[in-house]
Amino acid sequence: MTRSLIFGSLAGIASAVLMLTTASGPLSFVLSYLVALPLFFAGLTHGVTAVGIAGAVGTLVSAVNGLLIAGIYLITFAAPVTLVVRQALLARPATEASAGADVSDGLEWYPVGRLMLWLIGWSLGLFGIALLLTADREGGLPGMLKEPLLQFLKAISQDQAKGEDHLVGVAGDLTKLIPAAFVISWLVMMTINGTLAQGMAMLLKQTRRPTPLYRSFTLSRSLAVALVAALVAAAVLPGDVAFIGGTVAAVLAFPFFLQGLAVVHGLAARASLPGLVLAAFYAVLVVAGALVGILVVILGFIEEWAGFRRRFAGAGASQEKN
Repeated sequence: MTRSLIFGSLAGIASAVLMLTTASGPLSFVLSYLVALPLFFAGLTHGVTAVGIAGAVGTLVSAVNGLLIAGIYLITFAAPVTLVVRQALLARPATEASAGADVSDGLEWYPVGRLMLWLIGWSLGLFGIALLLTADREGGLPGMLKEPLLQFLKAISQDQAKGEDHLVGVAGDLTKLIPAAFVISWLVMMTINGTLAQGMAMLLKQTRRPTPLYRSFTLSRSLAVALVAALVAAAVLPGDVAFIGGTVAAVLAFPFFLQGLAVVHGLAARASLPGLVLAAFYAVLVVAGALVGILVVILGFIEEWAGFRRRFAGAGASQEKN
């Protein structure tokens, strides 16, 4: 308990300092992406008590900039990291482990795909809260975002000939994309920080659970159904419902992007030079951007029914027997 208290307190202070310095200079963007790292590291090395203490201390330290900042820190970092770490450290005897389960030393660990579902649920919950808090404003959440975005576009616009009406239209379109972009950015940030923390813990031989194989990342078909429903709502329903459906669809597409990457990793593992295959793939992903990203999402979606990784594994086993 003493070690958890000390380490958790230090981790919470470090996290809060990163939070408080995010607007202090050119490195603010990088610092903002590392706020959750000390929290994850505390939990994955010292357990749930440590990450709980870290979150509480971080929230208290963040309060020096006001209760609003402390509240934002609590709901966007401290609470979700504590929840994810708690789930990540769950394990049970692997007596009846299912195919593809994360098994190590006779224990079946909580699936990494379900950890992502917790983050998805949390992020959509925050989106729902934002919708409720802005419901009495004209235009709702997009309306609240539109005016400051319009002022920003006016400030940076180089072409004044198109007039304000054009900028108003652009601002209106962008405000419908900002919530999804923000949520996906948060999911990416949490994924990166959790992965980095686990890697650091493994390097220091302090981890409390084995690192899961990324290519074993799996989701559920119910999530695929939810994605289809959100896409339909965005396509055929009017107004705010379409906006909500589009945002939810974009968020739900993220885990399928990860599952698509897991399929790619599974396929690359069968190659003679898997590292080279993955390097080439990620180079194409960076260069082509959204186009390849969408294809990866589609691949991850199809994987729910096609089971490419099971087929890869079966083909590999057959080749070994032959």
